[in-house]
Amino acid sequence: MRYVRMADDTEVMYDVIYVDAHGSETPVAQHVDDRKEATDVARQAAAERGAGRMVLPGSTKLPNCVCVVPVEAEAA
Repeated sequence: MRYVRMADDTEVMYDVIYVDAHGSETPVAQHVDDRKEATDVARQAAAERGAGRMVLPGSTKLPNCVCVVPVEAEAA
């Protein structure tokens, strides 16, 4: 799993998750501060797993998909 930025930053960040065919989520990267970098990570992870890619406002547990999910940073 890859961490890109400290969680105490207040800007929007992105998590990248893999959702398998059974709906189980596996973190690929967390707290990525650049949307393009997050989508690049998702593209690579999807290619490695033979999965699709999505950018979502929240996880909807799409099967066999690598998703980029915007998340708010937690307050310190």
